[in-house]
Amino acid sequence: MFLKTLKNANGRELLRRHWALVIVLGLTFVVYGRILDHQFINTWDDNLYVSANPDVHGFSWDNLRAVFSSYYAGNYAPVQMLSYMLDYEFWRLKPGGYLFTNILLHSGNGILVYWLLLRLHGSRLLATYAAAIFLLHPVQVESVAWISQRKNLLAMLFFLIAWLTYCRYREGSSARGGWWYAASLVSSILALLTKSVTVILPAVLIGYDWFYPAKQRRLRLSDKLPYLLAAGGVAALAMHSQLPEDAGWGGVGGGRKADYHGGSPLATFYSMLPVFCRYLRMLVFPADLSAQYRPDIYLQPQLPVLISCAVLATVTALSLMLYRHDRRLGLWPLLFFLGLLPVAQIVPLVTMMNDRYLYFPMLGVAVVAGVAADSIRNRFPALSPGVLGVLLAIPVILLSAASFQRSAVWANSIVLWRDAVSKVPHEDNWKKLGDAYYFSDKNMKEMAMQAYLRALEKNPYLIEALYSVGALSNEAGDYATAYDALTRLLAVNANHVMGRAALGYTQQKLGEVAAAEKSYRMALALQPESVQILTLLGDLALGQGEFDKAREFYGKLESKGGGAPDSAFLLACTELRSGRRDEAYAWLEKSLRRGFRNYSGVCNIREFSRAGVDPRFAALLEKYSRR
Repeated sequence: MFLKTLKNANGRELLRRHWALVIVLGLTFVVYGRILDHQFINTWDDNLYVSANPDVHGFSWDNLRAVFSSYYAGNYAPVQMLSYMLDYEFWRLKPGGYLFTNILLHSGNGILVYWLLLRLHGSRLLATYAAAIFLLHPVQVESVAWISQRKNLLAMLFFLIAWLTYCRYREGSSARGGWWYAASLVSSILALLTKSVTVILPAVLIGYDWFYPAKQRRLRLSDKLPYLLAAGGVAALAMHSQLPEDAGWGGVGGGRKADYHGGSPLATFYSMLPVFCRYLRMLVFPADLSAQYRPDIYLQPQLPVLISCAVLATVTALSLMLYRHDRRLGLWPLLFFLGLLPVAQIVPLVTMMNDRYLYFPMLGVAVVAGVAADSIRNRFPALSPGVLGVLLAIPVILLSAASFQRSAVWANSIVLWRDAVSKVPHEDNWKKLGDAYYFSDKNMKEMAMQAYLRALEKNPYLIEALYSVGALSNEAGDYATAYDALTRLLAVNANHVMGRAALGYTQQKLGEVAAAEKSYRMALALQPESVQILTLLGDLALGQGEFDKAREFYGKLESKGGGAPDSAFLLACTELRSGRRDEAYAWLEKSLRRGFRNYSGVCNIREFSRAGVDPRFAALLEKYSRR
């Protein structure tokens, strides 16, 4: 119906028929327009996906190969990464451009929701109201205002396209049906390659066939098999992406798979029941939303678990009543629970609860709201259109105001984590607030330290906070505090590479040279490819006048660096101090040719000027300063 309208009507006719949708889309841009001057949330994945990820900084064969062969933040999502590449071509690293794309995608999803419901029910009121709830509910803000959650928006876009084209396949002639089916299958694969939550699509299509039966067509499962195979393959890939990787510079892997919360599947099941009920409350009363939550863990069926069972049973009974009233309406409560299934901790994830987990379930909730709006109009025909419009507009306006307020929280890392600790004062939120202070402003390091200490008050063994306290203390020259924090860290995780290297630096500053070298070597054994540790070992040896050792470590750095200017300059300094001036100037020329500017570590280019009059030094500076 909507497609025929688009084909046959001119712009004025479209506006007349769908003016309410236009108003909803305008309101969506008003609500989210304020995010256009927001910053990257570099303390929470935006750096991994965009700002510090060279793989998405423009289109190239190397970048294309990388995004199709790599995991990012523990996820395989090449379509998401391709969208960032396209954004980079337009906006470079201006976050407002990426957020503008997010707004467009979210609005596009709202249009597709409207289109789908107009096709299924033929009611513009139902379709418009459902689109409004979907677009303007505050739990959707996280998916729109956070650049890293582009995956949600893109996955929904392709999910809805796959569903709509499946509708055309089912309703079309056999001659053209194959093309619509192929388009649906391709869209489903694109959705899966964006976010694995779309594995629910085969079940949704089966539900659609059951709840919206086609005339003269029996329920068929055979045409769902390709969808199921694609979903199964992506599900396996998603689970593999969550496996912990080898320890990196931070001593932790890139995977995000967690143990079962509470230590067992049963404890996780008990704990998730109140989470589901909390989601239901957030849909009705979206207050105290947070970037991160910390739900209670229940090892036994305690009172909150039993109450949650009763609430969920009531919701199930109401859903059955809706189904008996109108068979078609049974699909939408089912879609709500299907949308939660991938994040129901069947395969345990680090986070039990997030606003973004409701982006797909919200589709089912929005349709139920649209059905309710349509029912009010049909049951109370005496209501004038103006009165009905005011009654239905009140919830939408309230939700829009809440979303407008919530979107401001995502302005930058500091604002976001201040809000989070005010609502959920958990150690992880305090740690992220400390990171926000530390990386946002050099003058906020004291505030960063206080936030890290607050995190350690909550959990004295929080590895990330212990490392941050140690690193900050090293920067401030408070080596006693650094030593205490780093030794506590290594008592918890002896294989933390950054912690081991930072302890070596502390020991070096305390004059414990042998202990420092031992710590550095232990860190290098954990991560033999680390250029940072090789540099630290070379600097230590050079500072002690052990030129052979320094030459060894800097040589390894040179072989791993692939022609980096700093490694050549460090070798130049080593040769200069050891009295091998010809070799020193040869390495100096290599470093300058590679683009060397200055090294702020254990040596400086002024050493060459202080080493006595040598015409080669002035000649090299003059030669390469012109470039």
